[in-house]
Amino acid sequence: MNRELSDRVRRLERTSRLLLAIAAGLGLALVLGSAPENAAPASIRAQRIELVDPDGAVLAALGTDGEGATGLFIHDPKGQLRLSLAHDADQSALFIRDADGTVRIGVAQFAHGGAGVALHGPDSKGAAVLYFKESGSLSFYDHDGNTTMRVPPEN
Repeated sequence: MNRELSDRVRRLERTSRLLLAIAAGLGLALVLGSAPENAAPASIRAQRIELVDPDGAVLAALGTDGEGATGLFIHDPKGQLRLSLAHDADQSALFIRDADGTVRIGVAQFAHGGAGVALHGPDSKGAAVLYFKESGSLSFYDHDGNTTMRVPPEN
């Protein structure tokens, strides 16, 4: 495996661990902070739950994105959205963004029944896309969006 891909996998693993830790922390904080001593609440209702830093900047939010999707949205310390795990009425997606906010990794289950994983280059230039619906394909795109290779080849 080349070094760049290996580094990306390590960053993805770190992000996944952070996501799990934040989700567990949010769940624990909600249960412990809202229930009377030794009693678990029957339910917790909120339109949005935010994890903030000491200055009040949002680091993570559980709620809606303003465009109809509900999910978990994680921001870096500069306020840039870096990770989103969301579902709208028809499909679900995980997007991992770089420091500029560009989607670099996307995993999605689409409304039409297909699913895919896409690895994007800087500024979303170039990509490797693994897609499956009734059959699978692996496609590579150059910086201009032209297909450079596809398995199986297009007819």
